[in-house]
Parts: sequence; C-alpha cells; structure tokens
Amino acid sequence: MAIYNDIDITVSKEKILERLSKANHITITGHRNPDCDCICSGLALSLIIKNVFNKDADVVNTDKMQRDLQNVLLIDKVIFEVNEDTLPKKDVLVVLDSGDIDRIGWISDTLNEYNDVIFIDHHKVRNINGVTMFYDDTSAGATCEIIFDIFQEYIEKFDSNIATLLYCGICTDTGSFIFSNTTNRTLLYGSKLMGIGIIQENLGNVVRKRYTKNDVSALIEIYKRMVIDDNKKIGYLCLEETILGINMKELAVSASDTLIQMDDVLIGFIIHEGDENFRVSIRSRCSKNIREVAESFGGGGHPKASGFSVSKNDYSKEELISQINDKLTSLLAS
Repeated sequence: MAIYNDIDITVSKEKILERLSKANHITITGHRNPDCDCICSGLALSLIIKNVFNKDADVVNTDKMQRDLQNVLLIDKVIFEVNEDTLPKKDVLVVLDSGDIDRIGWISDTLNEYNDVIFIDHHKVRNINGVTMFYDDTSAGATCEIIFDIFQEYIEKFDSNIATLLYCGICTDTGSFIFSNTTNRTLLYGSKLMGIGIIQENLGNVVRKRYTKNDVSALIEIYKRMVIDDNKKIGYLCLEETILGINMKELAVSASDTLIQMDDVLIGFIIHEGDENFRVSIRSRCSKNIREVAESFGGGGHPKASGFSVSKNDYSKEELISQINDKLTSLLAS
C-alpha cells in the first residue's frame, strides 16, 4: 500500500491502462544519470502508447545523455537536459525506474501542475510525494519487464522496435539474465520478445561495451585509484565529475562494474564528488543485502545494486568513506 496525503494511491494495471487511454498528452521521464532500463522503458512505453491508443507521448530527462546510451534504439527521440521551454504540455506524467520522486530532477517541483502523476517502478520506492497513481513490482527484473507485463494483452501491437527496447532494458538490468533478479517470468517475457523479433545488431551495440582510447585511459586511471582491503573484501573508488579532463558521462566506462569485477572485492562502492553533494553507488557479488546500508544514508535500490546521495555540508569525504566502510564491514560480518 502506498499512501500520499492519507490516500492509498496504489493502482492496478487496468487503472493505468484506463488513465493512459484517456490522457490528452503524456510525458514520460525517469531518474537523472539514466541507465538503459530507464531510457528503454520510456521509449518502449511511448511507442506502445502510440500503437495501442494512437496517442503521442514524449520521453524527457533532466540530465544529459551518457555516451553508453548512444546506441540505444531511437535515442534521438529523447529530450535530454529538458527545460521549461522544451518540456511538453502538462497533462499526465509517467515516472519510470526512479525509486524516489526527487531523482527525476527539477520536474519533481512541478508535479502539482499535472492532472495525474503515474509512478511505475521495480525498486523499493521511498519518496512518492506528489504522485497520484502508484504501481510497484519489486519482483520484476527491470522496469522494462513491468511495461511488458502491463501491456501484454496488446502484444499483437508490439513491433521489433518495441521488442528490442524492452529486451535491451531487461538484458542490461539483469546482467544478461544472470543476476539474482532474473526470474522465470523474466525469461518468459524475454522469450516472447524474441518471438516478436529483436534487432540483434542494435542489441549487441548497446550491451557490449565499445571502448575508445579515452575510455581505455580512464580505465587505467580507475585501476590506479582503487583502494582494496584484501582481508575485508571491500573496495572503493573516489571520482570527480571528470577524469583525465573528460566528463564521466562522455565515457563508456562503468567504474562500479570495473571495481566489483576485481577478484578481491565482494562489495565495492564509488563516491562521485559533485560541487555540493557526494553520490555513492554500491555494488555487491555476495548474498548480503547492501540496500540496508544505502537506506541508512537515506538511499535505496536493490540488494546487490544500491546508492544514495549526501550533502557535503554533512560529511567530509574521509568521514563518508569511514562510515560506509564500517557499515559494510558489519554487514559482511553479520
């Protein structure tokens, strides 16, 4: 049950379908620093809405596009770094894959200007202030899996573009179907999407990393900066918005994935330092639930992939490293 303003706003799949069918205009957004599941679920939903309800839906994001999204099918249809001048008309806003309404950026300050705000997610959701319709399925491996589930009765309206986008989001969020969030339903839906027809070349260009010389230079620097405790099996890395003079969003390198692939690291965390905040990503390849640590700092996510943000007014970098290390050490010992 999700409560906002003393009202249960949890809705069924049928209610979502009904509301979208009656909308005059639909805007779709997701969290800042978007990943493939976030963007692919938005693009797929926009195409499904067009095919099923004959309505246009715009996909927007308040952040800039990261380079590892450049090969996503129809990525040019997303309005990145959206502002008041480029934001579409306000009627129904659909928020995908965000875990917390504040993660969508400045649009969260305008929710009262929409007739309805529909929040759809597969995370354990924290803050839904301003949301009017809420649908959360934490058993899903990806938000793309939820989009398929909601609209599966209209599968005859799906084409290869929709199938490729949904499959791509599911594939990347489940680690190519090997992470613990992969279920029988995940594989079943993947199979059905394959049956529709996946654009294999596009999928390969998104899922497989393609590195430039700048990416390789950044990877070398990341390896140099790693701090690994061989006994505790905890590793960490501190990064700024740029590395070797290149903005991290312009690189196809995942610092989190690189750190957790180290043989001596069971749990790794990355501290991304901004002007005012520290953004922390935690990754795990053991059975411990790292979401508990993220939640202790006001964040959330999944048992093996979580994160949070804190203000520099509340922590120095050294204090933050020490506290995260202590909590991860206790978690591993529990």
